[in-house]
Amino acid sequence: MRSTFRSSILTVLLLLVPPAFAQTDAGLRTLCNNYWDATMERYPTWATETGDYRFNDRLTDLSEAARLRWNEALGRFLREVRALPAADLSPDDRLTRDLLERVISDALREHAALHRDYLPLEPLDGPHLKFPLILVSQPFRNAKDYNDYTARLRAFPKQTDDLITNLRKGRSLKLVAPKVTTQKVLPQIRLHIIDDPTQSEFYKPVRIADALSEPERKQIAQDIEEAIRGGVVPAYRKLLEFVEKEYLPACRETVGIGAVSGGDKIYEELAGISATYPVKPEEVHQIGLSEVERIRGEMARIQKEVGFTGSLDEFLEHMRTDRKYRFNSDTELVAAADVILQRTKPLMTKLFTRLPKADVVMKEIEAFRAPASPVAYYNPTPEDGSRPGYYYINTYAPQERLRFTLEALSYHEAIPGHHFQMALDQENKALPKFRRYASFTAYVEGWALYTEKLGYEIGGYQDPYSRFGQLTFEMWRACRLVVDTGMHAKGWTRDQAIEFMARNSSLARVDIENEIDRYISWPGQAIAYKLGELRILDMRREAEKKLGDKFDLRAFHDALLAGGAMPIDILESRMQDWITKNAG
Repeated sequence: MRSTFRSSILTVLLLLVPPAFAQTDAGLRTLCNNYWDATMERYPTWATETGDYRFNDRLTDLSEAARLRWNEALGRFLREVRALPAADLSPDDRLTRDLLERVISDALREHAALHRDYLPLEPLDGPHLKFPLILVSQPFRNAKDYNDYTARLRAFPKQTDDLITNLRKGRSLKLVAPKVTTQKVLPQIRLHIIDDPTQSEFYKPVRIADALSEPERKQIAQDIEEAIRGGVVPAYRKLLEFVEKEYLPACRETVGIGAVSGGDKIYEELAGISATYPVKPEEVHQIGLSEVERIRGEMARIQKEVGFTGSLDEFLEHMRTDRKYRFNSDTELVAAADVILQRTKPLMTKLFTRLPKADVVMKEIEAFRAPASPVAYYNPTPEDGSRPGYYYINTYAPQERLRFTLEALSYHEAIPGHHFQMALDQENKALPKFRRYASFTAYVEGWALYTEKLGYEIGGYQDPYSRFGQLTFEMWRACRLVVDTGMHAKGWTRDQAIEFMARNSSLARVDIENEIDRYISWPGQAIAYKLGELRILDMRREAEKKLGDKFDLRAFHDALLAGGAMPIDILESRMQDWITKNAG
């Protein structure tokens, strides 16, 4: 029976994994490669993150001329992919062609909808933050690597000038960021304005230059110090002065994108891109309210189980405020998360037959961005496998971080969540690179939210408080449907959104406020988690119903992840095919 089972699993995988990319139609293969190379050149710091080091001496060109050139290039790629004769392609190649068309058209739609280049300054992912984050992925193996890094430092003043030009253009078009999120940017900029270059974040690579000869090290240290003193610090000082004196006074008091001209249509377009299918904000809002009510019922059962007397609202407040549910230090927080991570790793064979080669390890979110950052996130391993994936955790204000949510958080951000999903994609050489690094939000985040429930399948959540933590995180994503549509489509204020989430979850106040500011900065992105998870749960229920005793959870998960990231409707079609093939 065991041999037959293994054989059936192998057959399923062969049906799902596309043939080696080298066997793809020649015209499609060339187009995929050309598009990927152009994307890496356009976004050189992302290229470095993926392990493509061809453009390590460059920063992304933020000028309007570069933006227009890129839009023209995207238009050419779109025409080329649409000209491919779909009828002549194999089913796998048709999927690749359709996904390439979708990736390109979504990029053009997003730019047309929001003009993101005029609204880039926000506290989670702005250029002022992306620049120091090159330290995470930039290699420092030899003198050339250090010279490439120095070239990037020297390029920052020009990038800053282009950023300021774009913000001024946005102001002239009345496309400005909310004041509340722009204010959070100011301390992030000030952090890099220092008198002694050797105390800068950007000087740290000099301290690990052991592979260099002494003359090389001396010259590179001098070059980096001069680049920081003469370029980086003045650029940050210039940006700070502009934001304080010109931009912040022009920022809007409102928080929702619906407040700008054409904002309702902008939001619906962005929400559809994140959900990967057309959505109506009012329908999303009602789904959120329904999910909030359902989860409150499950929380009430936990309240009864632990014997807490009083209302559910009082129980939520108790869980949020009682000191015994908080961490005492950053060290304690990281250690507790690592215990969960290490305990979970050997259990993954219960959920998958395909395991990634890459490891994942703990890493603290850097101090220069931690105060405005989310509770945690995942940073994937580069192409060359030179480092593991990072489970980034926020240790800022550890006394505000909740113990009982840590298990669900670890499943989501590390394993079996984002790490399995992204590492398996990157290691799947059968896929073209644009598919290995694709990021359709409802799929990516829907999967990670779905995996929080998988803790129950591997013996996790052993006490009612950790189960309450899982419900807290599910409630968090349900609340997102309500507050994101509330702010961007229904005119809610920031305080209304904060109070709704505080009333219905036990998340720490600092996390709630940072989350709400994230939703303000990224309209529509937050709704994709719950919408994606609900669709994945529907796929699993249908598979269990139709396959009955033939349903195998490991095979289902392998099938779900086999093709990489894709829109939810395409994934549903693939899983329907998988169910049909295995039902016979």
